[in-house]
This record gives sequence, structure tokens and C-alpha cells, in this order.
Amino acid sequence: MRLIVFNGKFGHLQENINQGLVALCHFEPEDDEKIIFKVAEKLIKLTNDNLILVPFAHLFEKVAEKPLAKNFFESLIAKCKELDNNKNIISIPFGVEKEFFLYAPADDEAIKFMNF
Repeated sequence: MRLIVFNGKFGHLQENINQGLVALCHFEPEDDEKIIFKVAEKLIKLTNDNLILVPFAHLFEKVAEKPLAKNFFESLIAKCKELDNNKNIISIPFGVEKEFFLYAPADDEAIKFMNF
């Protein structure tokens, strides 16, 4: 699994702009529930209040099949909620075309790539 993570703003529709920790999530065929749990733990630790999960199959050449990736994404959402139900978990719909807007501050540490 691969992620791009940044504190900023994300919206998949013009009227739905959210601010918080944005995680663009890419799932690979060899991912499993153990990896999903590690990712959820890491994201919850990094999140102050809003966690915005975005399925994004464009971070690596190996991509999990859509049904498997969708299951992983749903599992990630559930595990994040399980680990801390006080945080607001926002998930962008899986499998729909996205027109989205990104904002991240101009800081060398603002955007991080993570590989699990």
C-alpha cells in the first residue's frame, strides 16, 4: 500500500471542501489486513481531528483489482473508526470519477509519501 499524506484541504465536489489530514490511498495486490491495520494506526496517530481518506489508484504501477481495492478501502475506514471514534473520518466515494481540489501549504514537510 502506498500513500501521499498532507495536512491541507480536499474536496471532491466544489461544495464539499474539507480540511484535515488528507490521505490518497493506493492499494496493491499483495496488501492484506495486517498492512491495512498498520496504515490505520499511523494515520490515526498523525490526525488531529479530521482524516480525509481518498481512494487513488495512481501512485504505483501495481494496482489491486477494483473489488479487492474497494474491500481494502472499506476496511481502512472501519479500522480508523475503531481505533479512534472521536476523530472525524471523511471518506471520498470509491470507484467514482473524481473532480477534486487540493491545497497543501508551501512547506518542505507538508507532503509525505509512505510505503507499507
